[in-house]
Amino acid sequence: MAIRKYLHSIMFGLIAGIDSLGTSVAFAALIFSGTLASGFGEGVSVMLLSCVILAVYVAWRSGYRASLAQVQETNVGILAAAVSAAAASMAGATDAERISTVFAILAISTIGTGALCYLSGRFRFGVLIRFLPYSVISGFLAGSGWLLIDGALMMIGHATSLASIAHSATDPAILAVLVPAVLLAIAMSVGLRLTVSPAFAPAITLLAIGLFYGAMLSIGLLPEDARHLHWLPQVTPDQAGLALPSPISIVAQANWQVVVRILPIIAGIPLITIAGLLLNTSGLEAATGRDIDANTELKIAGQANLAVGVLGGAPGFTGLGMTLLAGRLGVKDRSAGLAAALVLALALPFATELASAIPLFVAAGLMLMLGGELVYDWAIASRRALPTLEWVVALAIVVSMMVFGFVTGIALGLIFAVVTFVYNYARLPVVRLEASSRERRSRTDRSSTSNHILDANGHLIQIIELQGYLFFGTVEQIVRAVQRRIGKGAPPHCLILDFHSVGGMDSAAMAGFVKIFNMLASAKVSVVLSPSTPDVQQIAERAKMTRGRPLPLTVEVDLDHALEAAENGLLAAYGDTGRNIGIAAHLVRELGPHPRLPALISVMRRIEMKADETLISAGEEASDVFVLASGRVKVQVTLESGRKLRLRSMTAGAVLGEVAFYLGGKRTADVIVEEDAVLFCLTGETLRRLEVDDAELAVLAHRLFAATLAERLSLANRMVQLAYA
Repeated sequence: MAIRKYLHSIMFGLIAGIDSLGTSVAFAALIFSGTLASGFGEGVSVMLLSCVILAVYVAWRSGYRASLAQVQETNVGILAAAVSAAAASMAGATDAERISTVFAILAISTIGTGALCYLSGRFRFGVLIRFLPYSVISGFLAGSGWLLIDGALMMIGHATSLASIAHSATDPAILAVLVPAVLLAIAMSVGLRLTVSPAFAPAITLLAIGLFYGAMLSIGLLPEDARHLHWLPQVTPDQAGLALPSPISIVAQANWQVVVRILPIIAGIPLITIAGLLLNTSGLEAATGRDIDANTELKIAGQANLAVGVLGGAPGFTGLGMTLLAGRLGVKDRSAGLAAALVLALALPFATELASAIPLFVAAGLMLMLGGELVYDWAIASRRALPTLEWVVALAIVVSMMVFGFVTGIALGLIFAVVTFVYNYARLPVVRLEASSRERRSRTDRSSTSNHILDANGHLIQIIELQGYLFFGTVEQIVRAVQRRIGKGAPPHCLILDFHSVGGMDSAAMAGFVKIFNMLASAKVSVVLSPSTPDVQQIAERAKMTRGRPLPLTVEVDLDHALEAAENGLLAAYGDTGRNIGIAAHLVRELGPHPRLPALISVMRRIEMKADETLISAGEEASDVFVLASGRVKVQVTLESGRKLRLRSMTAGAVLGEVAFYLGGKRTADVIVEEDAVLFCLTGETLRRLEVDDAELAVLAHRLFAATLAERLSLANRMVQLAYA
């Protein structure tokens, strides 16, 4: 079993090593071409060493043990564009200055990528990249694919672009590289879609190299002649073996003014790296069923890239395809990355010789295949996963990169990200609920007369509950909601705006409430705001004087108190204060005229209590029922933290204690007097005696309690219907 395990690791290491060797040569050929060809040997060595460091460190530290990190093609495409821009501005520089500048660009981009990755993971900001719309990420990745294609064509056409290579289509020297490169790219792309064999890509690469040398032998062409024809890479004699740039020489000889000028181009590399790593991590989670900490992976990738950047290497991160391949080959531990690193390390002393033996069309074909795959996956195949508008955004980013360059594409992508975010967020509903007092009532028990008034005129109290973050893009939703609430027939008596579920608001949203207050002032509608937060208080300040007319406005601690204040105002407008009308009048309102009402009052005990006194304590036996003749009480519970929580309030005419009385057992909450109160108590002993001695009077008492329960049940039903409407 152990031998089979090692054999699987060795097989995977060979496949991953050959793959990384081929792509490293292709990456180096892409970056170090044309006037930079003298740095090709060092470029290959640095690319291979970057793969070794990334593979070893990520294999050692990653939360997914079989992870394999590599230099990624998406970053190399951007680097190639940056290097091309730098080379164009250094026409009179020496070879040493140009090559050192290129390695400085690699070092700065990789160190910057590593630092941003590490900080994103360290402060758990990895989730922030998910705020980039999927369409923008698709556009970036597809644009990176185009950069690889364009770079491969420049490699073939000797510093030409797609636009100019068409004019050189009849040039035999270009066709000799372009045609086999395109054929190799097509064969490899089609083959990878038709077969799942992990050996296919290395096999077809070796086959292409073998066919090239077979053709050379058949026509008697020497390697020196092939290099002269640009069919093989140009390598100077002093670049034999492992050729690494000196960090001191890079610092001393690089043109740092040029490096600074191309910073806007390489600024996109950290974003692409973080997005790619998070996408690959999500893909690994889905494919393996494992939970992988994305922030930990960001920190590990950041540390690995910092080490690579110090040596002037290229950035990279965990590759999804190769990591999944390790699992399919049965390699599920850290030997996957270590075996691949070992194969590459063994190839390092011969890096230049190996690179110089790989035909240019193979490197170009790999770049064309990788770039084409990115363009196809993220600009064409993504059409199935993206809505039309988002797909158009992704295409627009790619086209802008093709026409105007990478920097413009990045800028356009960020603009699209902001616009898309604002557009999508503005479409989210910020109005959580619209209702009237008929459906939504305060937790205040009132007399049946007061309840009838509120039921009949509940439409005069309108409620709008808001949610989310309020900004200039969403405030118009609130304006339309207010127009709907005050535009239905006669204007309401009061409008309640509740901000409990609002996460925040900008100054534009606050200014938007001026328009709302203007409408309310014109309609002579009073306003109640809740809860009493700094933002709500600031809004209230804006409403104190609207168009020179005062707007009646109050701020309450929560929605329940806001509803209670609005209800009190409506009842007062209808002349119902519920105070000082006496117990007899309350019973008449509840039960209608009845000759036995005086007798019912006479069997109840009259109680007078002062504010803050306790009428009922939680845990007491539930043996009595109370009728509140005047004053006010509140029902509250004490939480484990010691905080007092108000459940409801009761005003004159309310009946309390009847539920616990019928159910039996103990009281579950405290009842505290809020305002001096007069209550009438019917004890359980008295009611049981009436059921035996005076059935008519007992029935009258039960009718009173049943009417109270029925009203509460009816109100609760309306609340449930509103919640599920």
